Amino acid sequence: MASASDFSGTWRGQLNLGQGVSIVLGFDISHNEDGEVNVLIDSPNQGMHDFPASSAAIKNNQLTIQSDELDAQFSGHLNNQKLSGEWKQGQAMPIDLSRLASNDEQRMRFEGTYKGTLDINANTSLPLQLNIAVLANGYLATLDSPAQESFGIPVDQVNIDDTQLTFQASMIGASYSGTLTESESSQCYKGQFSQGGKLPLTLCIKATEQTSSTQQVNPADYNVDGAVITYSNGQWQVERFTHHVPKDAQFEIGSVTKTMVAFLLAEDLANESLAQDTQLAEVWDKLPKPIGDISLVSLATHFSGLPRLPANLDVTDDTNPYADYHLNQLSDALRNTELSSPMGYQYSNFGYSVLAETLVAFHHQSLDTLLTQSLFKPLNMNHSYLALENEDHVKAHINALAQGHRFDGDTTSHWYFDAMAGAGAVVSTVDDMVSYIKLMMQPPESQKDTVETVLEPRESLSTQTQQALGWLIQNKGQQRWAWHNGQTAGFTSYVGFTLDGHRGVVLLSNQARPVTQLGQQLLLTPVK
Repeated sequence: MASASDFSGTWRGQLNLGQGVSIVLGFDISHNEDGEVNVLIDSPNQGMHDFPASSAAIKNNQLTIQSDELDAQFSGHLNNQKLSGEWKQGQAMPIDLSRLASNDEQRMRFEGTYKGTLDINANTSLPLQLNIAVLANGYLATLDSPAQESFGIPVDQVNIDDTQLTFQASMIGASYSGTLTESESSQCYKGQFSQGGKLPLTLCIKATEQTSSTQQVNPADYNVDGAVITYSNGQWQVERFTHHVPKDAQFEIGSVTKTMVAFLLAEDLANESLAQDTQLAEVWDKLPKPIGDISLVSLATHFSGLPRLPANLDVTDDTNPYADYHLNQLSDALRNTELSSPMGYQYSNFGYSVLAETLVAFHHQSLDTLLTQSLFKPLNMNHSYLALENEDHVKAHINALAQGHRFDGDTTSHWYFDAMAGAGAVVSTVDDMVSYIKLMMQPPESQKDTVETVLEPRESLSTQTQQALGWLIQNKGQQRWAWHNGQTAGFTSYVGFTLDGHRGVVLLSNQARPVTQLGQQLLLTPVK
């Protein structure tokens, strides 16, 4: 039986994101005299270090880690000196981590983001970033070209020491060789970048940025359309910014859709059309026990016991996985599923799809109609809609929908939905989402009961995080805020607001590169 000390140390592994793109994931695991486990999470290729996990536990040789802010979970076990398990963040990904030895930890001084600029000609320059992460007995590096909207380009070979830095990136036919030059504030390698021809390139890392957990994320480094919303003395102020995306474009908002489905449920609870303990059996016909006993509130808080996805959904092709999944298939999956035991927290797209279809059946109206009546029309969200296959309203708006990109910058397909629409089908704009967040921050008298109902904490996920209907409620010191994020094959999103109603953030991106860290930073650490 493994003890907490068997898991202690710095662990690193290679997380395969698909399409040849990998990043390093790391855990720094420690424990106190009482055996309580503490975990710091590293994602060095993405510039994140020493990010505190919300909770961690060891039981029966199994380590579980929960990060509420990252909306991520890990579960793994020791296996021949490796920590083998699964990292869940949007999708589930297998990973094997190895403990770093002392010589590996000595190489941590080379870890970080090395920045430089290629001067193509007198009028054109191209910023480049080399992200170096330490693995057991080696490194994993990726290359970013923000101006070309390319991130996570694989680097095949990287060597770095106190005298030189060399790397090759075969995917783009590039290589680099440089020698060390140092200053008080930076560590730089001066050399040549080869890609067809040769150009001088100096790559530098600031000493304060090496393995720093406080490194600020720059919005300009993302493909993002966003807004910071403030409310003071009865006045709204909206600071808009756009980087590397078409102005006023529409975006797939992914799982942020769930907060809107939760709003529909909250309306019914507030006006007592539905009760807090209303169960599926009261709306769906002939559901077996215990499926019929599932409450709608438990669906909205991810405590229903339903798995993340229906067993009969084929997600091997992530280019458009939900378009051909219809109500009869959802119904079959629901009647034949096996609930988790005990019924703890389990983030579930399945559950939100069932919740949405339950509200549709209860009201005898489509989900599109319900959202339009409750949110889109009253809030003048005129550029928001459900991405339903072959619907006329989708065709009418399709020219404004931004092209989606994978993490590495390659283009990918848009997603369309049918019975899984409640899990993530909404397409919207930043301006429309600003209207939505304003409602949540400062609801009018007619909507106060609904907003209070949707934001009421229902379940405790950790000492700092509670689950409301749809929204996560988080607290840190004197700060309390609600937030949610979303991701599809080519888009990511983040929305959040402080519960005092004074500050909110909307971020929409047309690249599958998470913007949650940026969103939390803008929400909680105002730029001076």
